[in-house]
Amino acid sequence: MIIKSKLPKLEIPNKTFHDFLFDEWKKFKDDVAIIDNDSVQQYTFQEVMDKAEFIAKSLMYMRIEKSEVVLLVMDWSPAAIYISLGVSMAGAAIQIVSPKLQQWEMQFPVRESESRFVFSDPLGLREIEKLMKCMNREYRIICTGTRDCANGYPIIDDLAFAAAQDLPYHSINPETDIVYLPYSSGIHGKRKGIATTHRIMVAKTMVMWNPTVHTEFKRGDHTLTMIPLHKQCGLDAMYCALLNGLTIVTEKNFCVHTFMTCIQRYRIRSVHLTPYLMNLMMFETENHEYNVDSLEWVITGADAVTEELYDDFTDCFPSVKRVTQTYGMTEVGLISRNYNDDTEFTHSCGQVAANLELKILDVLTGRELGPREKGQICVKGLPADSPYLNNPDATEEHFIDGWRKTGDIGYFDEDENIYIVDKVKEMIKVFGYQVIPKEIETLLLTHQAVEEAAVVAINNELSGERPVAFVVLKKGQTATEEDLKDYVNKRVIRYKHLVRINITQFLPRSACGTVLRRLLGEAAVMSVASIAEVEKEFAEEVKHALAT
Repeated sequence: MIIKSKLPKLEIPNKTFHDFLFDEWKKFKDDVAIIDNDSVQQYTFQEVMDKAEFIAKSLMYMRIEKSEVVLLVMDWSPAAIYISLGVSMAGAAIQIVSPKLQQWEMQFPVRESESRFVFSDPLGLREIEKLMKCMNREYRIICTGTRDCANGYPIIDDLAFAAAQDLPYHSINPETDIVYLPYSSGIHGKRKGIATTHRIMVAKTMVMWNPTVHTEFKRGDHTLTMIPLHKQCGLDAMYCALLNGLTIVTEKNFCVHTFMTCIQRYRIRSVHLTPYLMNLMMFETENHEYNVDSLEWVITGADAVTEELYDDFTDCFPSVKRVTQTYGMTEVGLISRNYNDDTEFTHSCGQVAANLELKILDVLTGRELGPREKGQICVKGLPADSPYLNNPDATEEHFIDGWRKTGDIGYFDEDENIYIVDKVKEMIKVFGYQVIPKEIETLLLTHQAVEEAAVVAINNELSGERPVAFVVLKKGQTATEEDLKDYVNKRVIRYKHLVRINITQFLPRSACGTVLRRLLGEAAVMSVASIAEVEKEFAEEVKHALAT
């Protein structure tokens, strides 16, 4: 069964990405577009467009090639926004990496994209310099900070001569020329560059913006984000805010205290968050007092909001009337969101966004499924059409007859509300049986002592894989590993039994709160010395069950 968006279809203009934005910005060109919280410097929409042109002309003078990838080693700042648009004007593409990464962490995407032009803020300068020096190719690094922290590299002001030469821009074909090269997270496998053309980038942005039905942003408001610049949802959220005429507050070195202070100072009404960041905000109020009664609307992504988190957050911040859950992925952008009043909790991540279709396929047979049948979510539409860079095999693997596989397990109900269960690559296969980690994690969270839980697989010759859990206990609560293992194993079928539970102080997470399951998987292997006897016993049970 195929479900289609119930929203009016959006007409996607055949424009370059920067032209699409600039044409909309002309309506409020004299309004303040960006406030730099570090320096309190302000930029109007017109000034942002002028600075983007400055960057574009500089790149043309430096002989940038069409569709060449320009590396941004930056966190949020006004420069990050106008540089990205200047690169688009010059006919090139941006690739964003966090300046907090080490040289080895940056290496794969930088090497694959063959970037030779780099804009780096001072925090990332040292590591990107080491990396570029070992790449065996010519490179140019421009520091986005002040001269005293540029380590001898030119700063943006030094590009004035280049920008004054006014060389013609490359001719851009929105259908074929790329403007953005994000990389998949790599949490569940090898990272892949997503070659996003101007037209697809416009489509992604329009689907998330959709101002007639997405009303969280109002012209004249302020907003900000703790979601990193290099994350698709963080970048999309800021573009959509600007398209609505909002003022964006940027802060390079966000901490939750700064975030809360900015909500208070700028009377923020709507923000994009992740569940992890929502928890951080609540923890912060235990130690500091803030007046954040301006906050009315929270839009969440990256992970599901639990009912407990929803209740705790709205109790902690009673001015928040709506918590809108969304679902998306880097390759597609927004896939679904809640379109009701969002005044009550729902487990659903909403309905299909505009211009998209969705279906559920059986993981093993590929059969199309109906309501409440769990399988792999597949989507179709222009925003989902980006191929992987230099990787036709991966591109072919992720598409079935024009449908993009998301890698997520989920289902939809009779009203076409979508529910996410888990990820295909996180599914654990025990003697051929499928174990969904999220189901066991949810069960663990019903134990009164458990605050957080994550379940990963370890490999074993006999069974193939077995589930292992990592648990964080609530403050003031106690429980042993055996207590928790018995709690789960008495409530699930034999092949879902946990072979070990590790009680830990925290779960490793990325900057936006995603649990780093690869690290947990490595730790799980070390935590289980031998389960050979358990496996033999279980194997005999399985053989007996199959025989009868």
